[in-house]
Amino acid sequence: MAKGKTVHTDIPPPTSHSAVETIVSALSELENDIDEMYGRVEEMKRHIIAHSDEEIEKLKQQIITLANEEAKQIVDSAKAEAEAESEEIAEIGRANLANIRKNIKASFDAAVDSIVQAVLGDATTMPVTTQKVEKNSQLSSSSSVHQPAKIRKYTSDGKPVS
Repeated sequence: MAKGKTVHTDIPPPTSHSAVETIVSALSELENDIDEMYGRVEEMKRHIIAHSDEEIEKLKQQIITLANEEAKQIVDSAKAEAEAESEEIAEIGRANLANIRKNIKASFDAAVDSIVQAVLGDATTMPVTTQKVEKNSQLSSSSSVHQPAKIRKYTSDGKPVS
């Protein structure tokens, strides 16, 4: 045999009519096999796409569930923080209210006494503390004109207004 020639022993020489029919028959079977393979490949492709779509949907649902859980945790912590801050503000409000009530109680009697004194213009109805203030102010002033005691005003935190 020559160096570049290849000899096929299983295929009969092309000179006979039956050999051509055998080759055509083999090529036809090969073409059918190729068509079947294309069909199976297309079916596998559809199966893979359907499977990947299912997996994508499952993963999407898992991500949504995780995101909802995280969002719920964030909302719950923000709610707890807001409630704590609200309680602090309410506590400050209660303390301020207590100071206001204390100031009202502390200055109520003096205010009533001052009003009564202003209306009656009589020193006999003044309470002892107001009379002392009045006597001290009379001693320090050179005028003998009777003037009512000054009313002190207080801020919401109980400090006198200057």
